[in-house]
Amino acid sequence: MRFLIAGGGTGGHYFPALAVAEALREDGHSILYVGTGNGIERKLGFPSNRFLLLNVSGFVGRGLKGYLSSFKFLTSTIKLLNEIENFQPDGAVVFGGYASLPSGIASFIKKIPVYVQEQNSVPGRVNRFLSKFSKCSFLGFPRAEKFMEGKKLFTGNPLRREVVEAARKRSTVREETLKKLSLSNSKKTLLVMGGSQGALFLNRLFIDATPFLSREVQVIHITGESKEEEKLLEAYRSRGIEARVFTFYRKVWELYSVADCAVSRAGALAISELSLFGIPTLFIPYPYAADDHQLKNAQFLSEMGAALYRKQEEITPLETAEILDSLLFSIIEKERLKENFLSFSKPEATEIIVEVICGKRGC
Repeated sequence: MRFLIAGGGTGGHYFPALAVAEALREDGHSILYVGTGNGIERKLGFPSNRFLLLNVSGFVGRGLKGYLSSFKFLTSTIKLLNEIENFQPDGAVVFGGYASLPSGIASFIKKIPVYVQEQNSVPGRVNRFLSKFSKCSFLGFPRAEKFMEGKKLFTGNPLRREVVEAARKRSTVREETLKKLSLSNSKKTLLVMGGSQGALFLNRLFIDATPFLSREVQVIHITGESKEEEKLLEAYRSRGIEARVFTFYRKVWELYSVADCAVSRAGALAISELSLFGIPTLFIPYPYAADDHQLKNAQFLSEMGAALYRKQEEITPLETAEILDSLLFSIIEKERLKENFLSFSKPEATEIIVEVICGKRGC
């Protein structure tokens, strides 16, 4: 079979699309990938038979109706109608983001079945709109159901095969990764990661919080492109804490395998991956996310007793250190969060989505 996959722009749309595309290609299916010219896919590429980047961008301030009538949308849709005519896909799977809108509309015009994958508890405007035309919407959070039209299925978010395998073989991957990073097997490991949009605040928070951290911890810190690496290393060094600081770490599943607790933004992909490992986590939602969806994600997990969260404007360096002490060294708290977080995880999400779009099971 042949499938159009549309998403990208940010890692939150790109990596779920990547997981589904890789699974489809392993089964012998062909992929036409549609992304944006200035997104993460331009840097990382995408495993596909055909690769198309559109000149599309946001429509903040214009509204969805304004964007639908814009020149960029019209030219992108015409280009996609031609691509679809040539590629002849059996289905289209859209993951949100700017490229998904013309992809979904063009597929609908060509009578290609459209499937929507929504990562967050509050769906983006593109996916909400496209759900009107979709054959099935795959939900990463059950609460997204009330925003979407048509048939819906709570599958969890599709995760890359390497992430799922690392969770299954965690003890082995942990041992190999600790050795690779020259970290101690006897110390607790804290993982800090801010995501593509939220690293700067967390970097500066930890520069100030480090004097309050336990010396019995070692840290892996993903900074993003923030130019704070040297300041962080100096802060950890002055406290006598062993730390590994990276701007980006491609094999992130290795870091999950060694983490005893984590501090993270509350993007859907980070949540889904952390839940697979049951890592006790303090979420600090990115306050400028569309529709405040990161806050809604974190609140959902907090209500089910699966994680802790604090708003960015409320958290202090001292409170950060106190919460981390609880997550790292309080056995009762750790086990409660771990058990509830694992119950949210859906390691079979990619497999279910592939089966539905290939017609092997219903929505």
